[in-house]
Amino acid sequence: MTVSISPELAAYMASRHRRILSVEVASADHSDIEVTELYVRLVHDDFADYLVDRKHYRRVPAGEYEVLLPNYRLHYDEELRFGLKSFWFFHHITLDGVRL
Repeated sequence: MTVSISPELAAYMASRHRRILSVEVASADHSDIEVTELYVRLVHDDFADYLVDRKHYRRVPAGEYEVLLPNYRLHYDEELRFGLKSFWFFHHITLDGVRL
C-alpha cells in the first residue's frame, strides 16, 4: 500500500506543525437510519501514540509524514491519496482509496 499526500495538504500540515494524519470512523445511530462515515484529521504525536497503543491503530509511513489507520473492517485500494479542499478559510482533508 502506498500513500500520497498532495502538496497543498503538505503545506497545510507544515503550517499547523503536524506530521500525522488519522483516519477515523464516525457512527451515528440515534435515529431510524444508522450512518457511518470516514473522516481524516491531523493529530499530535502524543495522541497518535495513544491511538496506536490503546485503540490499536496501524501506522503507515508516507515519506516524512505518517498515516494512522483504524482497527476497523475497511477496504483499501493499492494507493491512498490525501488532499486538501479549501473554501474561504475552511479546510477539509480529502481521502481517496478507502471504503467502508
